[in-house]
Amino acid sequence: MKIGKNILLLLFVCLFIRIAVGEPCFIPSESMEPTLLSGDRIWINKLAYGGKLPTRWADIPLFNVFTWIRPLRIADEQNEWKYHRLPGYTYPKLGDIVVFNSPSNPQLLLVKRIVQVIEKGDTLIINRNTLPLYRSLIIREDNKVSELKSHIIINGKHVSFYTPKQSFYFMEGDNHDNSHDSRIFGFIPEEAIIGKSDFVLFSLTPQKSFWKSIRWERILGQLR
Repeated sequence: MKIGKNILLLLFVCLFIRIAVGEPCFIPSESMEPTLLSGDRIWINKLAYGGKLPTRWADIPLFNVFTWIRPLRIADEQNEWKYHRLPGYTYPKLGDIVVFNSPSNPQLLLVKRIVQVIEKGDTLIINRNTLPLYRSLIIREDNKVSELKSHIIINGKHVSFYTPKQSFYFMEGDNHDNSHDSRIFGFIPEEAIIGKSDFVLFSLTPQKSFWKSIRWERILGQLR
């Protein structure tokens, strides 16, 4: 009985760390060079902005193994618990390196730098010149957008301004010539952010033997 309780306690601690504290993340591409290199393993700091709580069973570590069963996975896809985040000690700001869910595939994590912030409640001027920049933001808040001659129509009404219901972030890779980022998919909502990256845990050069591949100088290196 005591062993069973200790196992449950250990599982709970592991679950808490993954959701609220942080987890490692592998960098497979060159999109953030020279700041991050392909082969880096970074730490996702979830304490900074507050850990994002699961929105379905598939988001819960350990429990998500049950969603590998097709009927359970299909049933779970109908779940959509409301977005909630634990309290953090800071907010996403310009220059932060952030880990977030890809808009096209939420199971895929992307790592980019914040280059523009739109705060919740900001008033955005909407016209034919600004709409290409803000269209994805407006649509991601479940609005319908169209154009009629020189007018912008949101949910059937002519508008000149728009006020977002949450904060949005424009993300770019430091390697501008080789980065899939907000220049392609637009602004990212706050609810897509997983956490902040402050340092590299360790780093391996791809396609080399283990000991020769270790980039010793990058171990626990701070990111700027």
